[in-house]
Amino acid sequence: MVANEQPAPQAGKYARFELERKFLLERVPDELEDDAKLHDRYITGTRLRLRLAEHPDGRLEYKLNQKESPSPPDYCVMTITSLYLTPHEYEALSVLPARELRKRRHRFGRYSIDVFEGPLSGLMLAEAEFASEEEMRAHPLPDFAVRDVSDDVRYTGGWLAANGLP
Repeated sequence: MVANEQPAPQAGKYARFELERKFLLERVPDELEDDAKLHDRYITGTRLRLRLAEHPDGRLEYKLNQKESPSPPDYCVMTITSLYLTPHEYEALSVLPARELRKRRHRFGRYSIDVFEGPLSGLMLAEAEFASEEEMRAHPLPDFAVRDVSDDVRYTGGWLAANGLP
């Protein structure tokens, strides 16, 4: 977040709420599906993330996202605005100064399992999205996870890209 900038109190006209829990893993579960390569660029001084996703079928997806937490921060309930880009638009934005992270995303039932690469190698997180806040709050710690890190800012993408491993 930029200095002196206040988080949005509600989802803007083009934003949606993202209800999500995040869990720290010591190992990845067996029989993972999909293996998308994600390259995220957190644009310096903004709340914007530029993402290149390379899907297993060879398809490339380019996105610009903005994520905001309410005030006070609750990293389980975020607003997200997404804009899909052309390759040309992605390239034009990719020259902006940014902090980067790379990871592989796997599917495991309702979970997305992220296995980080490069400076964050060894970090593994599972995320699950929910339709309601009640369902999200009631969701137990999965048996393959060691800790719930949903409300820990150190496990958000922007923090990891800027600061490295917690």
